[in-house]
Amino acid sequence: MKLVALVRSPAHTDEAAKAVADAAGFTLAEARMRLAPEPPALLARLEPDRADALVAALRKAGLAVLALDSRVPSDRDRTVACSFAFAEATATFAPRFGDPMEVAWLDVRAILRGLRASRSEVERTEKSRRLSLGTAVATGGLRMTSTTVKTVRSTEESTEQVILVYARDGRAALLAESELDFSRLGPGMQPSSTGNMVELARRLRERAPGAFYDERLLRLGRRPLPFLASGESRSQTAALTVTRTDTSSSLDVLAEVMRQALAMGLLP
Repeated sequence: MKLVALVRSPAHTDEAAKAVADAAGFTLAEARMRLAPEPPALLARLEPDRADALVAALRKAGLAVLALDSRVPSDRDRTVACSFAFAEATATFAPRFGDPMEVAWLDVRAILRGLRASRSEVERTEKSRRLSLGTAVATGGLRMTSTTVKTVRSTEESTEQVILVYARDGRAALLAESELDFSRLGPGMQPSSTGNMVELARRLRERAPGAFYDERLLRLGRRPLPFLASGESRSQTAALTVTRTDTSSSLDVLAEVMRQALAMGLLP
């Protein structure tokens, strides 16, 4: 299967919606709905031939779209750095295990800042017993208490900033807030990991001024995407239900859309 993605907002929304409706067989209302999210955004999930035909039709109508395989690179395919070192001509990103990734600053193609979120929703059923005169009267004293059942819900969400660094030869490094040793920032090291990610991004931009830089995934990386496995898991007992969601796969897809769009000349 392939995903069809919109890379840039259309100049004329009504005309774009009609083009999407005609090419994909959607109603006009559905086409508008699929064009509504801020790009990069997914429009459809189709068999490869149909996805390629849809992209061809929409490009003919002037839309910046592309098709990509539904299996996109993830952390398993990148160098997940736990430390970094910046020299005059190169950057080195070292994982906890395995070989480091070294790239010349001139060969850095893109720097993408993003954010991924995980959320846990807990639903707990609590039973309590209390003395009840009404129950005692109704049962002739056989029962003196009544049982009350209530459902208690709680939600926890955590987020993590990441920076994706893409080399022109296709290699990629992931710099994750929770994994990195920021001591290499030296005197510029900040009191918070969030501040350190901002400083790290600033230094990357400064040393690789020719690289494409984008921060949209700070907003878009935390949203679940249509047409993808939700990253949701659920565990349940008689009294407890825990639902966990994670947007890492959404971030991976949007980052790959941007990487391919850059290679195709659809960005910036």
